[in-house]
Amino acid sequence: MTEEKWLVVGTDMRMKVLAKNLSNDHRTVYYKNLAVWDEELNRTVLEFHPDFVVLPIHPLKIEVPLVLGLSNAVVFAGKLNEEWQEILEDNETHFYLEDEGFIWHNAVLTAEAFVSSFYNTKRAIMGKKFIVTGFGRVAKMVAHILSSMGAEVCIAVRSNVQLNEARAFRYQAVDLNDVGEIDGDFFINTIPAKWLDEQFNKNITMPIYDLASYPGCLQDGIIRKQYELLPALPGKFFPEDAGNVLYESIVEQLRRRHTC
Repeated sequence: MTEEKWLVVGTDMRMKVLAKNLSNDHRTVYYKNLAVWDEELNRTVLEFHPDFVVLPIHPLKIEVPLVLGLSNAVVFAGKLNEEWQEILEDNETHFYLEDEGFIWHNAVLTAEAFVSSFYNTKRAIMGKKFIVTGFGRVAKMVAHILSSMGAEVCIAVRSNVQLNEARAFRYQAVDLNDVGEIDGDFFINTIPAKWLDEQFNKNITMPIYDLASYPGCLQDGIIRKQYELLPALPGKFFPEDAGNVLYESIVEQLRRRHTC
């Protein structure tokens, strides 16, 4: 069996777990705990010549004039900005954030990690009312775990399809434009867009927990005291489990790659 050479990059602890899981008798894996692509990474790649490279969810900041040594590598990435898209335009690239297995398992971990984070407030969940924006995978899992713990859940969405889907699951559901009229105890955003403007900011008086990716839901210039951005919760609270989910996703994508 041909030996594979892997490079895993990222400061999220799940990346370290991934590197450990990938290591076996026919794989040599380098793990670099870095948040930027710098001269050190350039040297590593040029010396190591990896066959596969795993990049973190968010694009690495580039601190060199030119990223070297990746032309022949198969790349697994979360998101790529325009700069990275140009660099990797000729590479075979797989996006684990688009893999359904990863998305759903990560959503489950995100919901449970939110509960872990919420308990730092010293408040109970049972008997409270949570307003959750969006009804994608993360919102579905958050709503499910909160309601199973005795909370009342209201779903606020922009899509008529999601509005009726939430109602079919027996949740109270409202249009996002009307969310300021709903009374509740806590507000959870899962919509990955800067939708919360000054009017929403005035109307929503409860604490907001933002589970969407950076930069969150606040529009530029909006200042709010009761707001907490909580990105990458699975990697922070459950790095072992989150690393295992990422590993299973990459292994499955490799399997599909070999069967195509």
